[in-house]
Amino acid sequence: MNVLAVDHGSKRVGLAIGSTDSGTAAPLKLLHHGGDAALIEDIKAVAKSERVDQVIVGLPFSTDGSSSSQTDAARAFAAKLEAALDVPVVMEDERFSSREIEAHMNAMGGKKAWKASGLDRDTAAATLFLQTYLDRLRTE
Repeated sequence: MNVLAVDHGSKRVGLAIGSTDSGTAAPLKLLHHGGDAALIEDIKAVAKSERVDQVIVGLPFSTDGSSSSQTDAARAFAAKLEAALDVPVVMEDERFSSREIEAHMNAMGGKKAWKASGLDRDTAAATLFLQTYLDRLRTE
């Protein structure tokens, strides 16, 4: 099953792709948020071209597990996305994904590591929470 991860932000949206067959996730692309309608159309096109069977939207809880305005925005976007797609959309806790990516890249050399990797924080975060999701599926 092909799975698309969406790290939803107010300005940028990171996408990652993975497979339950291989158990691996990879960064896919960065989209710029030009409004929900345009963003949903972009994600629909990606989902079609990647033959996606499921979409995971990151749920950015606060570190204490409480909801925030970002959590509410991600939930609302996921509901709109699910209404527009022919595949299930699920939510995945991603409260520490950006921090984990930042810590890893800082340990690897900070700005130089980011530049050398060619990654951005949003697609990297989407890749991390998708990999966490795929790893959990393999152990269940």
